[in-house]
Amino acid sequence: MTDNAEDKIVAYVDKTIVKITGISVRGIKPVDLEQVVSKEIGCPVRVIGVSSQSIKMDVYGMEPEAILRNEQGLITAISLIPGLTASDVACIAAAEKAREISTTELANRPQAVCPKEKWVGL
Repeated sequence: MTDNAEDKIVAYVDKTIVKITGISVRGIKPVDLEQVVSKEIGCPVRVIGVSSQSIKMDVYGMEPEAILRNEQGLITAISLIPGLTASDVACIAAAEKAREISTTELANRPQAVCPKEKWVGL
């Protein structure tokens, strides 16, 4: 099989990337967090990054505006997770819709060693 644009499939999944800051994270289980947040907002959630002071997650099928409207409920829900404490300044620092990329935009980009590199600069 040749390596050209017609041979590749680019899937677009409706997701919003959310970053919550102002929290203290110590030894949480991302699966537990995903379950609690999914139950709170009624959508699938995947934790994609955790630091000692923030959590980044993908939320599927929900607009950023809806997530921001539910900020206090979401922060209250995540503060129930063992190992995670929300401070008085806990907030959703970012809620941004993932950008849709067409196959034509990617077709003429050079082949990259790392799959992530093909998205750089778009």
